[in-house]
Amino acid sequence: MIHLQAGFFRALTIVALTATLLSCTGTARMDAPVVSEWEARKAVLESLDEWEFTGSINVRDANEAHASRIRWRQINERYRINLWGTFNIGATEINGRPGEVRIEQEGEDPIITETPEQLLYDRIGYELPVTELNFWIKGIPAPGASEELSFADNQQLLGFVQAGWRVDYLGYTNFGQETLPTRIRVQKPPLRLDLMRLNWTLPVAE
Repeated sequence: MIHLQAGFFRALTIVALTATLLSCTGTARMDAPVVSEWEARKAVLESLDEWEFTGSINVRDANEAHASRIRWRQINERYRINLWGTFNIGATEINGRPGEVRIEQEGEDPIITETPEQLLYDRIGYELPVTELNFWIKGIPAPGASEELSFADNQQLLGFVQAGWRVDYLGYTNFGQETLPTRIRVQKPPLRLDLMRLNWTLPVAE
């Protein structure tokens, strides 16, 4: 069996496979005008299926913390996530498509599985919202029930709770015609993931 460091998988957890926030402090009520504008913005972001960002990621639990640089490229349902940093694991690349996730780590044989959630649960014993991150990263909840949505005075999403995870958007900026998160926090004790200094490219250049 291939043994990879626990720190890597804790970090990889919320990352690759597979999370924002806002400098505004005011919170708007979800009355009809807000909901109408929010639903329109949500539909635009849901249709955004080609993108790339670079930034940094910090992952911590009750016992340890890890930091790394990250590049995430998404084209429809296929993604490539590259990690470099302080996990003492060398460069790591994760390639995913429906039904297959492949992880290649410098100096190790590739690992292939059907879903990122399965891989992470098998390795570290945590059930993590990898699939949902594909939506959370863009600044919207994943399909399905979400609670406690809050909005800034400019009606940008500040945060929500979904599948037991708290998602907070701590910064936004304009990239092309879209306003996208630059700093995101996703947490469900004891795990916490911070994505920071996100620099987006739209659409993905071939």
